[in-house]
Amino acid sequence: MTANLLRRLIFAVIFLTSFGIYVMRASTSGALHEPPETGDGHDYDAIAFNVWHGHGFGYEWSNADWRKPYEGIPRYRLLLSRQSDYYPTTYRPPAMPSLLSFVYAVAGRNFTAWRVVNCGITAGAVTTAAVISAQFAGIPAAVITAAILLQSRELTRYSGMFMTEPLAALMLALLAWTWTRNAKDGWTIARAITSGIAMGGLLGARTIFILTTPVLLILPGKDLSFRSRFAWKTKALCLAVAILVISPWWIRNIVVLDAFMPLGTQGGINLPMGFGPRALRSQGIWASNPGDGWPEIAALKLDVVTSEVLLAKHRQKLTINWMLENPRLVVYLMWLHVSQELKPGRDFYSRWLLPAAAISALVLWRLPGVWVLAMIVCGNIMSIAMTYSAGGRFMVPLEPLLAALVAAALTYVAGQALALVRGSSTARPRASA
Repeated sequence: MTANLLRRLIFAVIFLTSFGIYVMRASTSGALHEPPETGDGHDYDAIAFNVWHGHGFGYEWSNADWRKPYEGIPRYRLLLSRQSDYYPTTYRPPAMPSLLSFVYAVAGRNFTAWRVVNCGITAGAVTTAAVISAQFAGIPAAVITAAILLQSRELTRYSGMFMTEPLAALMLALLAWTWTRNAKDGWTIARAITSGIAMGGLLGARTIFILTTPVLLILPGKDLSFRSRFAWKTKALCLAVAILVISPWWIRNIVVLDAFMPLGTQGGINLPMGFGPRALRSQGIWASNPGDGWPEIAALKLDVVTSEVLLAKHRQKLTINWMLENPRLVVYLMWLHVSQELKPGRDFYSRWLLPAAAISALVLWRLPGVWVLAMIVCGNIMSIAMTYSAGGRFMVPLEPLLAALVAAALTYVAGQALALVRGSSTARPRASA
């Protein structure tokens, strides 16, 4: 058996084992056959239902067929109070609802099917992280990476839910894998295109990652195709491909909103929860915002899309003015966003993973790919500082990368220690006869 075949076999085993464990845990929790969770989950289901039926990317809260699985369940009482004809939305990113609609097209509106698919997506993120770790320290690091990630309560929790965390984790891991490979082996046209596709997919999964894209400018790696300084030509190609991938969504948003808001309304609408009096009261953690212009705009009784555009513009202006008037509080809130998001949980895993990854990056600092992961993590933390805390959710997609660093460092240190022991035993003088 060749070394490459053995590596692929081990990665296949990691994927199948992770997938089986996530499905088993979802089944044991009792959630495998349940309707989507309240909040984001049923919103994604509503969009996917309309995409599946060819109505478009939007909501139709009064649709009797869509409402049927939720009827008679007390926790969905507030959801069922919503009533509306169909209207398009730009509030949610496109990747997860589109993928969910594809699952519905194949399996019908089968909630179990999606939860199983999401388990597979999570297992894909685990496997990709294992591949990254193996690039640094070999196959043992890949196995350790998977073992670490299977201890994560957050990945287990989200693997069986109607949420974007698993897809964001997979797309971020794929992007990190292409970037670490480019740092090690150099940038080429083909690799730049592959990286751009992964970046575009990541932006489709989570809009917030657009704040992390400047990391691309300082990534290591030689330009093997154009021989440009700092590989700027191949990096520019990567960015161009990413924009090409996501641009249909951006253009669609501009057309739907009749305003230059390519990223949609989510960012503008949520700005006061990141910076402003409400953000201070909530300690930088996102919460629903029924004020800041909404009662006045709702009283105008405009259509939903127009109301969202007005609300986003009003809150953008409101927040920018407050930030200009309170620069010290802006800095304080940025610190608060990060501290709230990185606040350790009660379990040992969440307490040690990030500090251990930071130490691991220092241990492996000579490897250029390690700095790629470190820059992605720092870029994500900066994006949290510039938005708001989601109570730890924004860090979940980073867990595979953190685990890859820790596993690679453990393998490297163990290898160095073993080599030291072997060296000392070989150098030990023999007793004379």
